[in-house]
Amino acid sequence: MARKVIWSDDAIADLAAIVRHIAADNPSAALRIGQAILGSTRLLDEFPMSGRMLPEEGKESVREVIHAPYRVIYELPESDVVVVLRVWHAARGKPEV
Repeated sequence: MARKVIWSDDAIADLAAIVRHIAADNPSAALRIGQAILGSTRLLDEFPMSGRMLPEEGKESVREVIHAPYRVIYELPESDVVVVLRVWHAARGKPEV
């Protein structure tokens, strides 16, 4: 059974900030990066365990997919839901989850 993928307010704000920042110099690159980050979560509905466990958390339910240099952090709180928590630039250090 496919899970429903939900983006948290923080994740939406993260993605919007990334796109805005890149768009200041290169609007077409911003669009490509934004779409690619969204695309990195496309398979989570069918393959929620495909991301690795988030090393900083050490919990099986908190995972990430990498779209370098961004880390898309998500949680599996229930059997039918995937919640995207943050989109974190790797240079920012430990993610605020």
